[in-house]
Amino acid sequence: EGVEQNRIEFSVAGAGNVTRTLDRNAELQLVLKNKDVSAGEEIEVSIRAPYAGAGLITIERDKVYAHQWFKASTQASVQKIKLPTDFEGNGYLTVQYIRDPGSDEIFMSPLSYGTAPFSVNLAKRTNKLSFNAPAKVKPGEVLKIKLAAEQPTRAVVFAVDEGILQVARYQEANPLAHFFQKRALDVRTSQILDLILPEFKKLMQAAAPGGDAEGALGKNLNPFKRKRDKPAVFWSGIVEVNGEREFSYTVPDTFNGTLRLMAVAVSDQTIGTASSKAIVQGDFVISPNAPLAVAPGDEFEVSVGIANNVAGSGKDAEIVVGLKTSAHLEVVGGPDSQNSVQTLKIGEKKESVAIYRLKAKTGTNVKLGSATMTFSASLNGQTGKSAKLATDVSVRPAGPYYTHVTVGSFSGTLEVPVKRDVFSEYRKSEAAVSPLPLVIANGLMAYLDSFPHLCTEQLTSRAFPAVVLSQRPEFASLGQKDSAAKAQQGFVAALAVLRSRQNAEGGFGLWTASVEADEYASVYALHMIIEARERGFAVPPDLLAKGNSWLQQLAASPAKDLHDVRSRAYAAYLLTRQGTVTSTYLAALRETLDKKYPTAWQKDSIAVYLAASYKLMKDEKQAAKLMDEPLAQLEKRGEPYRYERYYDPTIRDAQTLYILSRHFPDRARKLDFATLGSMIKTIQEGRFNTHSAAYVILALDAYATQIGTKIAGKLSIAEIGKDGKSTALTLPQNLIPRVSFSADAVKLKFGNDANLTTYFALSESGFDKSPPMSELKSGMEVIREYVDAEGKPVTTVKVGQELFVRLKFRTIGRDMVPNVALVDLLPGGFEPVLNPIDAPNVQPVKKGGFVNRLGNVGGWNVDYADVREERVVLYGTVTSQLSEYRYRIRATNVGTFVVPPAYGESLYERDVQARSMPGRIVVERAGK
Repeated sequence: EGVEQNRIEFSVAGAGNVTRTLDRNAELQLVLKNKDVSAGEEIEVSIRAPYAGAGLITIERDKVYAHQWFKASTQASVQKIKLPTDFEGNGYLTVQYIRDPGSDEIFMSPLSYGTAPFSVNLAKRTNKLSFNAPAKVKPGEVLKIKLAAEQPTRAVVFAVDEGILQVARYQEANPLAHFFQKRALDVRTSQILDLILPEFKKLMQAAAPGGDAEGALGKNLNPFKRKRDKPAVFWSGIVEVNGEREFSYTVPDTFNGTLRLMAVAVSDQTIGTASSKAIVQGDFVISPNAPLAVAPGDEFEVSVGIANNVAGSGKDAEIVVGLKTSAHLEVVGGPDSQNSVQTLKIGEKKESVAIYRLKAKTGTNVKLGSATMTFSASLNGQTGKSAKLATDVSVRPAGPYYTHVTVGSFSGTLEVPVKRDVFSEYRKSEAAVSPLPLVIANGLMAYLDSFPHLCTEQLTSRAFPAVVLSQRPEFASLGQKDSAAKAQQGFVAALAVLRSRQNAEGGFGLWTASVEADEYASVYALHMIIEARERGFAVPPDLLAKGNSWLQQLAASPAKDLHDVRSRAYAAYLLTRQGTVTSTYLAALRETLDKKYPTAWQKDSIAVYLAASYKLMKDEKQAAKLMDEPLAQLEKRGEPYRYERYYDPTIRDAQTLYILSRHFPDRARKLDFATLGSMIKTIQEGRFNTHSAAYVILALDAYATQIGTKIAGKLSIAEIGKDGKSTALTLPQNLIPRVSFSADAVKLKFGNDANLTTYFALSESGFDKSPPMSELKSGMEVIREYVDAEGKPVTTVKVGQELFVRLKFRTIGRDMVPNVALVDLLPGGFEPVLNPIDAPNVQPVKKGGFVNRLGNVGGWNVDYADVREERVVLYGTVTSQLSEYRYRIRATNVGTFVVPPAYGESLYERDVQARSMPGRIVVERAGK
């Protein structure tokens, strides 16, 4: 099999002069009659030597397959050797030639050799394939492709736009060449001619020719997304072909060009390939220019180029051009709001342009989503010579998607107003009620599910509820049957991103696999992975093994401040939970804490994680003592809210409740529901973030596991409409009943006839029908301007003109806000310029392995930027000093467009928000 099992080196000592360095010359010439031969044939080789002699012909590759001795009385001879019948691939014909002792050429090397490569033709391995397809079809027509095979086989047929292949520099497959790649000559040859002709070396020494020339011879790679044009690509899948088989492919009506048809067929003994081409050419080529996205109320022009390909149509052919729109749009100024027809005179092989003005519908007729514009062209209105093409534009709101959560408690009944009027698209409104505080997890899950920013912490927080609540069917999405499979799917998706962000040491970067991992976010992500594994989720062993190795390094490393100690205590807890003895880590942490923070750490989550670690290592007394202060903090009322570096009172209380419920169940069962009032009140006031939301869900799940599940009293939810009419909603019979409510509801009435403390959660997700029309400044402000090359603000531009978007921002009443997201939706009819030109001082910003392709003229050091076709999202730290970020956009369509406000928010302090003023911008034709 070509595997060397063992090798023993040896040498022989004796009377013979065996130097194995006999000089050779290169005068032996070999010429093969055919370099491509068939197995079983004789190979004919012409040998030209400098003297008469005898030799050995061999067929070699990884070993000697055949050999033939011969003798030549002249310098030139023709010899033959038979190729084995089972030989395949490539090989080498080698000749070792020895001078006749009687030859007069005594001063020439008595040994000559030569090698000639050859290949065995692959006819018996080749299955001949052939295509039968029309040379020319029209866009939108069905292309019939017939594939014929000489032998029964399994095949794949595919057709691809020639332009895609050119861009990708695609080379057609040659599978036989892959399986029969040229192999090197792997045979070692040794000679002992010195024993046969011992006098030759002495002769050479005596001759002593000038110089030493003889010695040199031996050295030798938006939810409202518009539908994009379908790529011209066909894939048949693996099919059986016995003789001939037909395939049908409907060519996209948007495509004109060349299709390359290709096939690969494989059986046990043979492989076949074939290729052909088909030209796709319509009677007319329709080329629309539409914006990528618009907002309700936008008016814009769409130009459509029409090229006339109808042979014999003449130089003044009348071409009828039509436009039909979906319900999202209306044609401005036409008799029919959704249809319009124009007649153009376009000569054969000429082209012209039709222009339409459209409007995205508003009011009660507004419709969001992918709006379709269907263009048609026909010669004199005849259907026989016509073409049709559909293109889409995204109609999206001029505001962001977000979730508003209302939670609280009541006794008896309570009416809660519905605060938002949102579009039906992506609307999700749910209400839940329960005597258990775990009900608030419903609202927090809705908030996490719709959170648009996903650094490593946020990604982990978003996946955590699905992992934690996967075994609680009452938390499955309404109408969803297989909640466990959905949870597994979400976990796998999160794990794939986390794996891409894990560095070589095992930690995780915030956005990419940076060399310096984010310590707390990494520990938190590994906690989620460990929880998932314990709940039966499939976790890649290598990912967790690398993570645990990193946890050990972190737990043993020195800490700079209390936050660093918190991360290390958290890491030590996770290691202890997996069976690692962490006494050394805990002792070092206690020494640091008692020395630097003698009074602060006992009330911190640090004490909670240390207590859990001691408990797991059976130090019950130490563990119970450390839990006293955190438990007192949990029961405390009126503590000021302050967030800093993944930590605030809500996160601390949730971590305390989680550890208490998981590792100190007896103490958890003694808690009164009222003890959780402070934590729930903070959430009710909106003072939560992704991290606290996920940890509260984790804690409440652990707490609910320890307490009874009996529902006290009869729970009810009713929706009250604008007319004051109340409609009772049917609640499911489970621990935490949850229902959706209609868009007509203005209030919800919650009730429990047991007249005891009951908890409710109300979540409203969607896009507001009425976008904000004023500025917002809450801890931060954002100003957005459109300026020209001279820096002057503009509200009117020309098509094709490039503008600078100038974003200015700063904090209000504080020095700094870390982890800020700035979202800037582009107006319809504009697109971002990814490679700015002629912009002064434009330098790509690089941080953490990310290069900002927009170019930042203002100099703000972004942590991460996400550039999409209709928005730009930036992440970074905002300070009290005015910062500026600038990038370019280009006007693509004439029209009047809504300018959505730029929006900024802290990812962890929900009351820190900012919004710029909205506006309108006009794009005029370049000729005006």
